[in-house]
Amino acid sequence: MDSRDIFCKNKSKMVIPKTSFSVKVTNFKNPYRIIIYKTKNYINKSNMISKKLVNHMKMENLNSKDNGEPNFGDLVVVHGKVSQDVDLPGWYCRGLIGHFDPMTMRYNVFLVDYGISVPMLKDDFIFLQHDNISDEYLTMDIGIYNIIPTIIKKRKSTNELVQFITDKWTTEAIKFCKELIVASSKIYFDISVRDECGKYYGELYLLLNREIICLSKALSENGYATYLKEDLLKLIEEPNSGFEKEFEDNVTTYFIKRVNDSNLSERQDVIDLNISRTMQKSFECKERLHEKCSDAITGNDIHKVLIYSNISCKKLNFVTDAQFPAGIHMAWDSLVQSSKPKKMQSYVWPAIKQKLNVVAIGPKDSGKTFGYTFAITGLLAARHSLPQGNSPSALILCASSSEVLSVHSLCMKFLQSYGHIKSVTGFIGKSDRSLAAEVYNGCQILVSTPTFLVQFLKAYKNFFNFDNLCYLIFDILELLDKHKLITNREKKSDELFPLQIIFTARYFTIPIRTLIKKIMYNPYICISSFLEAVIFKSVQPKMYMLNSKLKLQKLLDILGNESKLKTMIVCRTVDEAEEVNAFLSKHKHILLAHEEKHLFEIEDIKKLWQVSIPGSYPIIISTDEVLTDLNIIDVDWLIHYSVSLEVKTNFNFRFSTLMNNLQKEITKCEVTIFINENDNIQFLSIINMMKRMGVVLSNDMLLNIERISIALDKCKREYPICDKVKSLGFCQNKSFCPFRHCIISDVDAPITKIETGDEVRFVITYIHDASHFSGRIINYVKADTSEIIEFSKNEYILLTSKIQLFFGNIKNRRRSDIVNVGGIYGLEDSIDSFKRVQVLQIKNEKKNRFGTFQVADVRCIDTGNILTNIEVHRLLSLPEKLSKLPAHIVEIFLVGIAPCDNEYEWNNYANEIAYDWFVKNYNQYSYIVGKVSLHLGNTIWTDTLNIGIKMIGRRDIAGLSLKTELISKSHAVVNKDHMQNIYTLCTNGGLVINKQYDIEHLKV
Repeated sequence: MDSRDIFCKNKSKMVIPKTSFSVKVTNFKNPYRIIIYKTKNYINKSNMISKKLVNHMKMENLNSKDNGEPNFGDLVVVHGKVSQDVDLPGWYCRGLIGHFDPMTMRYNVFLVDYGISVPMLKDDFIFLQHDNISDEYLTMDIGIYNIIPTIIKKRKSTNELVQFITDKWTTEAIKFCKELIVASSKIYFDISVRDECGKYYGELYLLLNREIICLSKALSENGYATYLKEDLLKLIEEPNSGFEKEFEDNVTTYFIKRVNDSNLSERQDVIDLNISRTMQKSFECKERLHEKCSDAITGNDIHKVLIYSNISCKKLNFVTDAQFPAGIHMAWDSLVQSSKPKKMQSYVWPAIKQKLNVVAIGPKDSGKTFGYTFAITGLLAARHSLPQGNSPSALILCASSSEVLSVHSLCMKFLQSYGHIKSVTGFIGKSDRSLAAEVYNGCQILVSTPTFLVQFLKAYKNFFNFDNLCYLIFDILELLDKHKLITNREKKSDELFPLQIIFTARYFTIPIRTLIKKIMYNPYICISSFLEAVIFKSVQPKMYMLNSKLKLQKLLDILGNESKLKTMIVCRTVDEAEEVNAFLSKHKHILLAHEEKHLFEIEDIKKLWQVSIPGSYPIIISTDEVLTDLNIIDVDWLIHYSVSLEVKTNFNFRFSTLMNNLQKEITKCEVTIFINENDNIQFLSIINMMKRMGVVLSNDMLLNIERISIALDKCKREYPICDKVKSLGFCQNKSFCPFRHCIISDVDAPITKIETGDEVRFVITYIHDASHFSGRIINYVKADTSEIIEFSKNEYILLTSKIQLFFGNIKNRRRSDIVNVGGIYGLEDSIDSFKRVQVLQIKNEKKNRFGTFQVADVRCIDTGNILTNIEVHRLLSLPEKLSKLPAHIVEIFLVGIAPCDNEYEWNNYANEIAYDWFVKNYNQYSYIVGKVSLHLGNTIWTDTLNIGIKMIGRRDIAGLSLKTELISKSHAVVNKDHMQNIYTLCTNGGLVINKQYDIEHLKV
């Protein structure tokens, strides 16, 4: 039965015409500009067009296309392979060329079969003649028929509310329409007329809560539009025909009639109520899967996720399909500005709405945090009433206070239209009194770190009432094994809002597996990282560390006579793949795929792979570049022949080839990794991966790993020592941190003669965080002789003036042809203001039509501040005589403290405490004094940072201590291992430190 028949039998006054057809709205600009497509047979039609495009493209030489200059309205074909940063809905897409943005060098291409626009470089598409693919475009540009925009405002002459015709649609009208469309479960379009350009005008019928809303009527009844009748047509043809006219903000409006303000408000309330009711409906998809583990991909979808659940949830293709309250969707549009969810969000939103316990594992920027905050705020906003006071409905536990503040901010942005729903934060450093005051003013969402919550509950056992807790979200990497919040809260069949647990993490670990088994009933597990999916399925790889000259023979040896497993060997480069093919093809049946082969050769290889039979499987050799094109997901044995990849995601994507195996209840697949002397970039990451997989490494291999790790770190001579090592004594992200984690004696020799135990006076020039500063040395007092060594301020001023004088001559402003990490260059900071900068790292390599585009992080040598993402081409050549001028600015680290709650970053509160301390106590009559614990390169570690006060005729007074301030206000804790770890690095690096007796004293 057609769903229209069901609604037509309703007693509603509105009836959907039989001539209408079901549509999907993909874009809404205003009631005159709406993009839709017919839902009937849409998938079949789009698949048919895709096949025609594939057949057509077989006749094109994609590797040597010459587009010429695109013109507005040209028909083109867009190919997903050349659009790495664009999520295309199909392998090939027809598109129309729109406007050109000279800033980004991209064309706006409208995908005529999908109703969306994407930015494309010129090389991302090729021209298509209209008669090559004659199928009609699947999308339509339509408008609402026979209406004209209006606005409600006060009439100047009488101060009454009246309705005026206006020449454009108001923001409120557009927002009103979007809210209705978002809330609709189905939409129908009925054609009335077609203009001379072929555009259709008609009526949209929206189904909300089993009621029918005619869009034009809704606009008219709410004062946003009026129907175009004879008298209005006369007004358009004869503007001076007696209608009252007003001018405001260059917009002409014509008086129509008086408006009953109370009736308008009542009608608006009815519309809002319909939206609210419809948004509360959740999907009811509870079909049992044939297998416990299910892969959530179909066709050529290269965005694969692993779903592990015995309950099926419908994937969402559009954000509007989530059907949360309209205000939540409006907030999403303003924050994210995307109508399509990320792949993880498209799977977890339906699961969350079905009240399932959800586990979401995915890499950074996979949409985990935005996903659950959008869903939870949406569910809370849809409820008619929520508990008040100290009885939160949602508890979100985060790993750090900075994440607490970030999640809280996100929740409040989503809830900006729902003032009755409050979010409250809790973390070490926030006072109990402050938390209590906020809670009593309303706390529907509590965002906290676990440590703070445990300590607070110990001190105030009955403060929070968690009986009404509906949502428990763990947005952390490590969790408490036991948590009182989930005891005695087993799921009850008659409970309207049972406790729902949502867990998100970047990595899957053994403790996480244990915790999920312990606290989660029937979890819905979504993993969007291929590597984490492999770890989740307990696949244990074999690793061979050997010389590159021995790899080919070793590869042949381990392959043996095996032909029962579908085997793929992945290489890094074309030359390497060709070399492996030349060697193995003498012994095995080989399929070779790499980026220098034509796209349709790749397609043929894929077909041969698909028709191979057990017992005679060929071995496929591939490079990373063509894995997406191959789209093979049924490999049994994955061999990483080389892993020296600059982009970590390339290595992770290789595991997508195992997805068919990973979806089975019992996974039977193998992974082999070859490591040689050239595989240095991903070495530590791979070792950490092996450990997380539970692979037992021999003592000999562990020693070898340690030796290689140190050798690799010493290759980073040009990079500075990692700031985490400097501030904490270790780096938790060592395996993928770009900076150096060892000390090299000749590189890290001190730039001044300041030694351990000396007392140094500074002028602070920059505050990086609570324990990291930049400062200019005023003088220092030698520990053994009490001699005062002055640093000339005039010399510092002269130094900076030399830089300005040099670049003041325009002829000297030459772009540096070569930019290296550690190099010193000039940079125009503002108009005719220049600085000396040292490159800390070069990152984010991008390619455009003009070649390679890079950005760098730099340190301003003469001020100390760090500038990030500076375009490399902005760096200026600097003569050696200027680059080697002495630096008076040093980095200063306050030793022996660390952030609270076992965090690795100082939160904003701690940073503000440090900043306020300087503002309140540091002035023209004072200075900063610190006792040196160590001096390496341009970095000084000080055991203390105190305020020194100048006294005329008397000895200076060393007063307030920053370390004491941070610890006493619970924004820092003692870090006893800080300097001991750094001294160990000095010893391992062969650096002889002066004042050894002072070092031993400081270790105590």
